[in-house]
Amino acid sequence: MIAFLQPLFHDHDIGIITVAALLCGCGAWVTTGLFNRFLLSPPHGKARWLAKTALIAGTTVWCTHFIAMLGYRPGVAVGFSFSLTTLSLLIALTGSLCGTALAGWRWGHAPVRLLGGAVMGLGIASMHYVGMLAYRVQGSMDWNIPCLVLSVALATGLAAAAFLAGGIADQQVRRPGVMTVLLMLAIISLHFTGMLALHITPSPVAGHFASPETLWILALVTAGMAGIIVLSGLNIALMDHRNEREHKRLLHMIDDMPVAVMTVEPDTLRINYANTTSRKLIHSIEHLLPVKAENLIGTCIDIFHRHPEHQRRILANPANLPHNARISLGNEILDLKISAINDNNGQYLGPMLTWALVTKEVEAENRILHLARYDSLTGLANRNTFHGLLDTRLQSGSTELSLLFIDLDGFKLVNDTHGHRAGDTLLRETARRLQALCDERSTDACRVSICRLGGDEFVIMSESNAPTFNETLADTVIRCVEEPYRLGKDLHVRISASVGIALCPQHGTDSETLLSRADIALYAAKDAGKNAFKFFADTMEQNLQDRLHLEDSLREALITGENLFVFYQPIVNAQTNAITAREALIRWYSHDQGWISPAVFIPVAEQTGLIERLGHLVLHRACRDAAAWPDEARVAVNISAAQLGQGSLEGMIAGALDAAGLPATRLEIEVTETALVNDESRVMEELHQLRAIGVHVALDDFGTGYSSLSHIRSFPFDKIKIDGSFVRDSTTRPDCAAVVRAIADIGHRLGVTTVAEGVETQEHLDAIRAEGCQEIQGYVYARPEPEPHDREAINRLNAQKPKPAA
Repeated sequence: MIAFLQPLFHDHDIGIITVAALLCGCGAWVTTGLFNRFLLSPPHGKARWLAKTALIAGTTVWCTHFIAMLGYRPGVAVGFSFSLTTLSLLIALTGSLCGTALAGWRWGHAPVRLLGGAVMGLGIASMHYVGMLAYRVQGSMDWNIPCLVLSVALATGLAAAAFLAGGIADQQVRRPGVMTVLLMLAIISLHFTGMLALHITPSPVAGHFASPETLWILALVTAGMAGIIVLSGLNIALMDHRNEREHKRLLHMIDDMPVAVMTVEPDTLRINYANTTSRKLIHSIEHLLPVKAENLIGTCIDIFHRHPEHQRRILANPANLPHNARISLGNEILDLKISAINDNNGQYLGPMLTWALVTKEVEAENRILHLARYDSLTGLANRNTFHGLLDTRLQSGSTELSLLFIDLDGFKLVNDTHGHRAGDTLLRETARRLQALCDERSTDACRVSICRLGGDEFVIMSESNAPTFNETLADTVIRCVEEPYRLGKDLHVRISASVGIALCPQHGTDSETLLSRADIALYAAKDAGKNAFKFFADTMEQNLQDRLHLEDSLREALITGENLFVFYQPIVNAQTNAITAREALIRWYSHDQGWISPAVFIPVAEQTGLIERLGHLVLHRACRDAAAWPDEARVAVNISAAQLGQGSLEGMIAGALDAAGLPATRLEIEVTETALVNDESRVMEELHQLRAIGVHVALDDFGTGYSSLSHIRSFPFDKIKIDGSFVRDSTTRPDCAAVVRAIADIGHRLGVTTVAEGVETQEHLDAIRAEGCQEIQGYVYARPEPEPHDREAINRLNAQKPKPAA
């Protein structure tokens, strides 16, 4: 074998051959790196990386051959054909392009990788022998066919083996070192085996041949050009390596994040990355999945869905992102958010999933929702649910409806005399009787339902407006309630009930009118001696006249600004008693009626469109007064639902702040959940704009109305104010205490300050502190008070007697 190979070393210049071998090894290494980058690049970037790979691969093959030929010493004068030499370069580039493109097309399939490598090997062989055709010698060239065939087989086989050995690991080259060595051997073995097949017979053939000095110059120029190209490729590979290192550092940072993050291939939707938090969470629920945590990479995200078709349709189009979904897996619930990942040029790279197990949060939300919708004492639907049922019924277009307001006569006496436990037992038994009565009277044609409004008040809604039906129903209710109650072993009591009835459409067609008139009828029944029922009558309409008069008086007061004052009630830190804010509360003195409760005139303002002007007045005065406070506490201003979502609130607030010289960070607006229900997107956008300029936003009266944790999740409120009804009853009703505790706990977990309203006694204060509320508001600290500059005018009004209404 040594004797067989000795002519190779004898006929070649070792120095030049060494240069060719080094160039070949460097080029093969760079080619492997660039090809790996081609495999990893997104679809829109593959063509660029394929071109770079083919350029470096083809140049490496051609330069190795050409430099080696310059180092060949045939013993005769030699030269080169420029056209054929150029053609050989084009063949090298074309063969490299076709081979790498074919192999990368289906890199996961071994036969395709073999075919791609074989194509590249044939390109190497074709380049070599076309290059040999360009070789001009002073003599004749003869070929040993077996050696020639062997050289082609070696080039083809080694190149195919190089691509096969590269393997697949997450769609990339698995063994780059092995692939580099085999590519290098494919190029070098072809040359030397091919040169063994060549035999040159010198002869005095006329022609132009290069001198040895010229060949050395050509070798140096070729080596320089090849070096520049390969080093450029090397630079690209090194830059890519640096980017990959930075990418890995970024992934390492993401790995340390407490948020679960996964990325997926955009085409196959297979998971290609999952951070540590994701793997830990998957491990905790892998008993619910058809895959183990260690096998997560490469798995399709379909495993998270029973019916993945919908999810696939969403992910098929980046325009659908971001997308939020909540998925149930067994007894676990996943909260999933899918975002689009784009490169620096805005090109879509694929989806990124951030997710979390929210089972406990959903359970807490369901508990709060149940507490908010159902009365925990009696199990009946509560006031919120009743309003929803009534609104739904009226909005359905039904014109046959009745409301029966029920108030228990004598309940307070039982509760005060025998204690709250006896009172609770009485309420539960009354609710059971009334529920059974409604179930008995309810049919498919006429459903009868009952709700507990609070305290000892109940309401029955029936789908019949027939007076005789409702008269019989009310009479049955009274007789049902007046039956004796056994509240204990030796405790028997009797109570009665008063009932007020409003019919739809006879007495109104909207919930407010029906509720108002049923309530009026109830008090008429009480005024008549209790233990009776009354239908609403037009003679009870005086309250409407009073309301119209109130509206006119309020409109005039807003025009003149007369006798409208802003009082302030402090909000204090529950632990330090330091004042953190003061809530601005509007007060109105009427010459006809004296001081009128905000609960009376604010609803009138909202219903008549006067709330905008009233809110403007309160906001400007509150900002002006707060600017003069020496303790620089924030001022809290209530914003009506009617003021939100109109697009004018930000301008009004900015104007008030500028006029008063008050920093935006010292203003706090309070909104109720009811305001978020109508046109939620526009309201949220407006609140985000206000928060962006520094205004604090508080969620007022949480626990009533349309309470939902989705509002807390969709907007970063600075405060949650727990409705005073829960606070006041927290010392006597475990369900109210549970609501306060649950809301305080949610606020603590979300980093949101919780404020307890309506804290009136030391007992309330101790209970609220125990439940974990951070701030307190109520009479236990201070009642609402006017500013010093208004006290003289208020004292003067208090000394007057209101004029009787005309």
